[in-house]
Amino acid sequence: MTGTARTRPVLAALMLLVLVWLLAGSVNAVGTADPRLSLKSPLQLSDADLAALLEGTPVAKTLTASASREMTTVGGIRIRSGMARFVEQFKTLEGFRTSQFVLQIEKFGPTPRLSDLDKLTLEPDDFESLRTCRVGDCDVQLSADDINRLAQVSWKSATAAQEAAVVYRAILFDHLARYRAGGTKSLLHYQDREPSVSLADETESLVEARPSLLDDAPPIRDLIRTYPHGTDPQTQEFFYWVKEAFGFKPVVSLNHTRVHTDATTGRVTIVTTQIYASHYMEGSLSISALVPAPSASDGSAFYWAYANRARVGRLSGVLGVLARPIMQRRARSGLLKSLLQTRQRFEAAGSVP
Repeated sequence: MTGTARTRPVLAALMLLVLVWLLAGSVNAVGTADPRLSLKSPLQLSDADLAALLEGTPVAKTLTASASREMTTVGGIRIRSGMARFVEQFKTLEGFRTSQFVLQIEKFGPTPRLSDLDKLTLEPDDFESLRTCRVGDCDVQLSADDINRLAQVSWKSATAAQEAAVVYRAILFDHLARYRAGGTKSLLHYQDREPSVSLADETESLVEARPSLLDDAPPIRDLIRTYPHGTDPQTQEFFYWVKEAFGFKPVVSLNHTRVHTDATTGRVTIVTTQIYASHYMEGSLSISALVPAPSASDGSAFYWAYANRARVGRLSGVLGVLARPIMQRRARSGLLKSLLQTRQRFEAAGSVP
């Protein structure tokens, strides 16, 4: 064996060690594994994806669906800014208000009231859909009881639009109240079309799906399962409603957000469970994991990992085959844009994220 031939195995081993170091990152002062590695499995990052993320390049991708109507979009980015500021802006919803896709958004008070929905307006198209709404044949996602309640609206009167908005807001508030009293199992049954869809079943499936950013935050998964029973001193929660530009129609949704801080690692996990959506979404779970950058022990930099797992209606059959890649592409591009814009706002001195 020549000298060159003998050195090849040694060089290969050295290259492998260098690659492992690059992908795994450094080991922190107390000898524990780099926390960034905890993002690889939940986001299903390749070695190249993880290397790009560690070097500062944002990553956005679509994961293979585990169900026919499922669409999962994940991504991550490094942000050179204080993590606490990100969390605070998330709690106040200020970051959402800057989005071009958010048409209206408001938090419910500590004790939600019907008046918290007063600013929600009813779109003209939705008014027409509610006017002709029937169980099994409606263009707004509702339960059978919701649809029957619409009969109280004087549809031929001059005030029909205002009446419909009042009834619709009352319907939304009742779903929020029912969820706050009974948890995930009390979520409504969408009966606006056939076959009907159990939002409770869809949401429970999304919560249990793995791999997930929840795998490293078991207290939150337990809180979702047991809500409204049980508390966690490291977790804060709030409710909000939002109207977003999505697809062909704006979507109104009710959401429950939990913010969990791991006292040991400093990692923050933010989970938003969808309680209701007027169109398209038949269950959605959004998770953000904020991981302190090991090289910035003072909290001046962190990684923001994001995953949205959703069940989207009408994505089966020929229409689904055509629509799915379009929706996936838009979701990826939208997430990538959001990651970049968020980093830009946070890293610009004095700007609002």
